Amino acid sequence: MKIILVLIASLLITVTGFAQEAKTTVAVDFKIRNLGMNVDGHFDKTSITTNFTYQDITQWVLSGHVVVNTIDTDNEKRDTHLNSDDYFDSTVYPEITIEATNFKKTAENKYDVTLNLTIKKTTKFMTVPMEIINSNNSLNLKAYFEINRLDFEVGESSFVMSNTVKINISYTLKKE
Repeated sequence: MKIILVLIASLLITVTGFAQEAKTTVAVDFKIRNLGMNVDGHFDKTSITTNFTYQDITQWVLSGHVVVNTIDTDNEKRDTHLNSDDYFDSTVYPEITIEATNFKKTAENKYDVTLNLTIKKTTKFMTVPMEIINSNNSLNLKAYFEINRLDFEVGESSFVMSNTVKINISYTLKKE
């Protein structure tokens, strides 16, 4: 029993030490046309979990979470409306998630990543181009893609608001 406790304590110290050494930054930004103008925004609380340490990309892991009610379009009234049941319904659906299911290398540091994107109650299977650079000092991931907001029941069809939302994700893990 003492050996098990020592092993668990050692594991916790190792994991805590690694967590303190790594610094991450995640940005999930979006753009949509509304009333003929681009509206930019982002989410303040996001996280990405990765494991790109294996040479074999079939072993890679990538998942992400966005806290919906942290949406920020630099307009508090609009943000409140976007969190309502007219759009994201963030009280019922508090998170947007992505879960990668496959990675296919297309060029140096370029991949087509097959993933499941879940917004509200809808999950869509899609392939997203990503740049993944894993160096000794950092891991950088960048993705740019578009979705149709109506596919996820975010709002209704409108003459003034585009159905297309442009999404930009960037992630940096600094290894120290």
